[in-house]
Amino acid sequence: MSLVGKTCWVVGGVGVVGKSITRSLLRAGATVIVNSRSSSRLDSLVADLENPERLVAVHGSLLPGKATKTVSETLRDTTLDHVVAHGAVRWWASDKGDETFSLDIVPGRGRRFLEAMTPEEFSYSSSQLATFHFSAAQSLLPRVQFSSGKGTYTFVTGDGSGKPGGRRSAMAEINSYHLWGLAAAMRSEMAQSDSSNVLVREIRIGISMNRAEEEIAHDPRERRLSEDTGDICAGLISNPNISDEVLNIDSVEKLISLRQEYTA
Repeated sequence: MSLVGKTCWVVGGVGVVGKSITRSLLRAGATVIVNSRSSSRLDSLVADLENPERLVAVHGSLLPGKATKTVSETLRDTTLDHVVAHGAVRWWASDKGDETFSLDIVPGRGRRFLEAMTPEEFSYSSSQLATFHFSAAQSLLPRVQFSSGKGTYTFVTGDGSGKPGGRRSAMAEINSYHLWGLAAAMRSEMAQSDSSNVLVREIRIGISMNRAEEEIAHDPRERRLSEDTGDICAGLISNPNISDEVLNIDSVEKLISLRQEYTA
């Protein structure tokens, strides 16, 4: 597995899973770009990864209206070969809820759903994640088209089915499916394009990354599941000839098996 000489952009790379993806890409030899609107989160990422030379931390946004500027300024003299778009809204599961409850908040109106939410509010909240990734893809995908080899755009998504024992927000569920739809639409469009130089893939995770303390005590592991996910990403990206378009990871056994397969 080698990505020496390749440049990868990790969208959503400053969180726990995004950091593991970034670390695996760096280990494979890639130059990795990670952006964030938060300079403190970027500083933490750089420190946690021990300030690697090939990590490019960009203080900038990929939200609509801002993505074009962030991408053009960052890639002024750089060719982009691969993108990993981390949008797994289901991975922060705990008995206290998850941070995806922020997707339910309509500015000035509080948290609401079926009975009190207007169609306009629903439209705003239900599509936030897909809109963000659509904005990022509009600016990043054309850059990957100019890659010297076969470029890839890989979505890392969470499941949208909910799990026992953890509270889930309504909009987190809906946003999960919207992101699946965006990934599927991009795969279809690139596959039907005679001039496309980009392979669009999706790694869909159906297991919780944050395990309960009791489970950790009874089943300790040498590696975090997020690290296995990062290695699978790097393995897939380093081999654009792999035909799998969607990898469904619905058990720890499947995750470990895929890691062995794609990172040998």
